[in-house]
Formats: sequence, structure tokens, C-alpha cells
Amino acid sequence: MKTLNVFFLFNLLCLSVQGATLEFAFQLGEKQEPRLDRLLPDVARQMAFNKDDTKLIVKQMDGTVVIWDVQTRQNRIVYTVPEKRWFAYAVDTDRLLVKAADESVAIVHLASNAEVTLAKGVYESGSLSSDGTLTVLSEGDERIEVWGIKPSDTREAPDGEQVLPQKLKTLETTMPIRNGLTLSGDGRFIAAAGGSYREGEGHRTAIEIWSTVGDHPMRIFDTGEILGVWNVLFSPDAKLLAVDTQKNAQSGIRVWEIKTGRKLLAKSGFEAYWTRALAFSPSGEYLAAGDEAANLRVWDISEGESIIWETYPTGIQSLAFSPKGNYLAVALWDATIQILRWGDKQ
Repeated sequence: MKTLNVFFLFNLLCLSVQGATLEFAFQLGEKQEPRLDRLLPDVARQMAFNKDDTKLIVKQMDGTVVIWDVQTRQNRIVYTVPEKRWFAYAVDTDRLLVKAADESVAIVHLASNAEVTLAKGVYESGSLSSDGTLTVLSEGDERIEVWGIKPSDTREAPDGEQVLPQKLKTLETTMPIRNGLTLSGDGRFIAAAGGSYREGEGHRTAIEIWSTVGDHPMRIFDTGEILGVWNVLFSPDAKLLAVDTQKNAQSGIRVWEIKTGRKLLAKSGFEAYWTRALAFSPSGEYLAAGDEAANLRVWDISEGESIIWETYPTGIQSLAFSPKGNYLAVALWDATIQILRWGDKQ
């Protein structure tokens, strides 16, 4: 009862600390009773807002991709992908990078529903630049494929011709890419979370940072943790990189500065086994984290402190800030998405 009271209080009040504010706006989806054996099909596995903050693109646990209209609070199904993975959304061009039913990787233009096959293979991870012109893919081995995509690739071309995507290069990593692969929004940098296993030590993860125009990693971040990574993400300005960590059944987070390699935020020992969701604020000053123990925390990166901490009735699966900074979406295990109004000193 105490947890529920806190939740309803949060819905009524605005949290404001050191210039950052969160206030409940509305809810998307109908509340369901969370399952203990596996997440409900309608739980949002991944989310992204469109460029003008009017739509929320959601990949559900059952593989259904839906678009929520923020104003009408209605949704429509736009695609269905294999249950376990949806790769990326290009916010500037409204495109999806998806793994199709035949195991191929495709680019889907949401406005026209046009679809183009990018590559065929057993790809385990991938990412897409904000303008939709650059893609990185990995089969979970020690290679990263970098692909270029022309703007006409996802539209009908004149005379029935179609420009094919082009593989630009293949990069060789030092460890298999088992824990995540992401491309900065501007397409300048690649982050590859490679995993290793040693007897007596368990699993370890190091993140290699590559320039998309280079042939060698420009930096390697050793997490110093035995972990599996749920999240590897760049800040909107591509200056920072954030990951979650896991050790001794407790989760944590790390944030590094790309240019200098300096560790800006290092927190461990959270009560939750996994921190399942991370999201940078549009200004890049704050990092939101959501975990299995239902904690939503907003961290001031420069101060290294948690400035907002709220506990929900059930676990948090994914988070998304809107590009214009109006909202933070919080996807819960009860299949609802809580839309919070966001504001910071920027």
C-alpha cells in the first residue's frame, strides 16, 4: 500500500531538483497484472520518440511495432519483427532498422511503409544513424560491418530501379560483440561491447570506440565489472557513452567522456539485479535509469549525484526522452507507458 501511495503521489506532484523537473502527464496502454515467469507481450521492450515529439515508436515484447499518437493517445501497428530484437530508429528520417522474419535485416520507411533488404545473415545486433544513411551490423563475432544507405533506398525509384545499400567496410574487434553495438546519432562513432569468459573470473565486458572513418579502435573502456550489458548508448551530442553493469547480483551504471576517456559517473551496488533501461536527456547533462526493482533515477552527470528517485509498483523495462525535451517515457512491466513532462535548466 505504501508503494502505491508513493506512485499516486508522484502522479499528482512535480519533482524538481537542481533545475530538472519531472511531472506526470498521462498514461499509454491499459494496466495488466505483471507475470512472474516472463514479461507480458504488450510490455514496451524498446521505445523512441519521433523528431517533433508527437509520436512514440514502441517495439513490444511480442515483436509488434506500434506507433502511439501522443495527442490522441491512440496507437496503430506498423510492423512485426522477431520477438527478441528490434535494432534502431532513425529520428530524422523516420526509418526503422529491423530484423525481418526471414532473418534478413531491412530498412523500413514508416511514412511510406516501403521496405528494402539491407543484408542477409545471422545478425545479432545493429544500429542506425539519425539521418538513416549509415548502419552498423554484427553477427556476434569479432567483426563490425559498416553499410552506407542512400536516401532513395526506402522509396520507389523511377523506372522501377532501386539503389542497393553498399557495404563500406568490415572492422575487426578484439573480442566477440556479445553485449551490444550502437552508432552515434551523427554517424561519427561506433561503440561495440565485446565479451569474454575466463575460468574463475566469469564474463567481462570492454567497450571499443571506433570512428566510422577509421580502421582501428580509438579507445577501449574496460568496465572493470563482471557483467552483461543491456544498454550501450551515446549522448545526443556523441560526447558521452553510458552502459549498465552487473556484479554479484547487483547492477550499476558507467558514463565516460569519449574524447578524453575520463570516467564521469561510476555507480555500483544497486538493489536491482539488472538496470534494464538508460536514456540521456536531450541536453546530455542527465542520465535516466530504470531497473527491475522499479526504481526510476535521474542522475546529474557532472555532479555524480542522483537528483530524482522514484519507485513504481512494478519493474521498468525501457525509457525514452523526446528529442525536443518535452517528455520522458517510462515503460513498466504492467504494460503501461507513463509519459512524464520533463524540463531542465537548458
